[in-house]
Amino acid sequence: DDGEWVTVEVALKDLILADYGKKNNVNVASLTQSEVRDIILGMEIAAPSQQRQQIAEIEKQARQETQLTEVTTKTVNKHGEELIVTTTSKYEQQTFSSRTDWRVRAISST
Repeated sequence: DDGEWVTVEVALKDLILADYGKKNNVNVASLTQSEVRDIILGMEIAAPSQQRQQIAEIEKQARQETQLTEVTTKTVNKHGEELIVTTTSKYEQQTFSSRTDWRVRAISST
């Protein structure tokens, strides 16, 4: 009857969660309801320690990307003066162009 099924369901849930807890060295009581549901339904869930490790790797990559690279460019203007320009951001390095570039682009676009 229904009462027996409920006890079997609870026993199976406890068995599945205990197995997951033992495999991943996790306290089952600390799992959220959605994590419990996902575990019971068989979804692959990374252990919290693995999640923390992945988060740390992503943060490390983000820090590396934000480090500045300095590029120094030397140019000579039409008066013969030497200009030294130092750019640090990627945006500045991409958009740095000589003064005459805008004239060429303007003429070619009309």
